[in-house]
Amino acid sequence: MRLFQDQWPFGDLQPHSFDFIMADPPWRFAVRSEKGEGKSAQAHYKTMPLDEINAMPVLDLAAPNCTLWLWCTAPMLPQQLTTVTAWGFIYCTEGVWVKMTKHGKVSFGTGYGLRGSHEPFIIAKRGEPTLTRSTRSVIHGKVRDHSQKPEEAYHEAERLMPRANRLDLFSRTDRTGWTAWGDEAGKFGEAA
Repeated sequence: MRLFQDQWPFGDLQPHSFDFIMADPPWRFAVRSEKGEGKSAQAHYKTMPLDEINAMPVLDLAAPNCTLWLWCTAPMLPQQLTTVTAWGFIYCTEGVWVKMTKHGKVSFGTGYGLRGSHEPFIIAKRGEPTLTRSTRSVIHGKVRDHSQKPEEAYHEAERLMPRANRLDLFSRTDRTGWTAWGDEAGKFGEAA
């Protein structure tokens, strides 16, 4: 069942107008114990079940030639690949954000089997977007507030498609050159 088939969930965003979409959906997944609940995503912001995320008409935001940068979580990567397809994009490749401390060391958090020091992302496409060949699959960036993505990723996205009309879907930070959308848009203020 398409939850959004009769309504436009994106407010004033114009259909088919974005060449580049960076999306950080509020993934909901079960924690292994009550102890983990305080560190979970749902302890920090409203989350959505996978079927609701997959039902969002994200393809209707995309220009005919569009790149999708989808932030993922290592434990849910197989399910998040279904999101790429559900949104109407074709998987191209993946990359990782290596999480760094403010002292320049590799950070680590909780994990499922391994202690997490990175966050994966998927690059997918609609049509044939023009990408530069300058962005690498590994991005090093500082860990900040829960789920706040590194500025280095946004710089790399801008290098990947320098003249794109860019959307930050499920955004929590305002930044020049990007349209921000989400129920917490602007929470972290203006990007540095």
